[in-house]
Amino acid sequence: MIGPKPARAAGLHGYPESDALVRRLAGELWGPCDGASVTEHRAGKGRIVWGRTPQEVLQADGVGPDFAWAGGGDGTFLDFIHRSLEGTEIYFVANRRDRAEEVACSFRVSGRRPELWDPVTGAIREARAFSQSSGRTEVPLRLAPHGSIFVVFREPIARDAAGAGRRNWRVEGPPHAIAGPWTVRFDPAWGGPEEAVFDELVDWTAHPDLRVRFYSGTATYATTFDLPADLRGGSGRIALDLGDVKTLAEVRLNGRDLGVVWTAPWSVDITEAAKPAGNALEIRVVNLWPNRLIGDRRLEPAKRYAKTNVTKFTEDSPLLPSGLRGPVTVRRAQD
Repeated sequence: MIGPKPARAAGLHGYPESDALVRRLAGELWGPCDGASVTEHRAGKGRIVWGRTPQEVLQADGVGPDFAWAGGGDGTFLDFIHRSLEGTEIYFVANRRDRAEEVACSFRVSGRRPELWDPVTGAIREARAFSQSSGRTEVPLRLAPHGSIFVVFREPIARDAAGAGRRNWRVEGPPHAIAGPWTVRFDPAWGGPEEAVFDELVDWTAHPDLRVRFYSGTATYATTFDLPADLRGGSGRIALDLGDVKTLAEVRLNGRDLGVVWTAPWSVDITEAAKPAGNALEIRVVNLWPNRLIGDRRLEPAKRYAKTNVTKFTEDSPLLPSGLRGPVTVRRAQD
């Protein structure tokens, strides 16, 4: 038991005799322990500790933290949840900062091989890099901004084993920009232009055309590009990085659906879909509703596009960042 001696019962049942009973039992258990001159007292097969935190008590007993990390930088903040299920230890590790983090995570598990389960893609792979000693397993991880990973321990291995790799993420080569220009198709039914040309990628809210600035809905970006010479052939995968998207995007390359991205790292694998030259790229981007509602406040009620009872937005409300903000790049990714 860790904490001060209770002086009263937690409820009203049996009051006031219950308070007297609690004080009597507490006196027997806590004995001379007062949290100042005496901070620990043995009681039967257990002990009472008063004046030290649970963490201090556990560390003094040689029990390390369930999860810890080293590395990162100033302000690195990781959070975790740990569950045990039928002999499997499951940790969910989350990066609470809007920046990428590279850290060495330590888990109070040994004798089992760590697996990395990606909650965004559903991909499962064994950790290549890890070490085990003194009842703990250390796994180097790279987490995207606000990114997360499940670290799962289920397959037994020799204690104090180590992985053969040096990292658990792909090494990316230099980025090659897809410069455009981009043809962007909007939906006129929601106030956008039928088509616009973006010589460079800009946030919709910074566009000079008010039809783009206040647009909410889906817009399709289209361009063509050739693969750089150093990405034609060779080993490894080819990744298309969208840079930054507000708020989600669906990617098609040469007519092949490559899926939806809605969070960092805003990247898709284009290895199977890409060809050396003349790649037709389409990116459908969807933003949120407030910009349309803000734009509507500048219009007469009969000319507004959205019919809603939401009235918290005014014509001077700040617009939400929207669109494909980029930069859009391609690069080699090696395991």
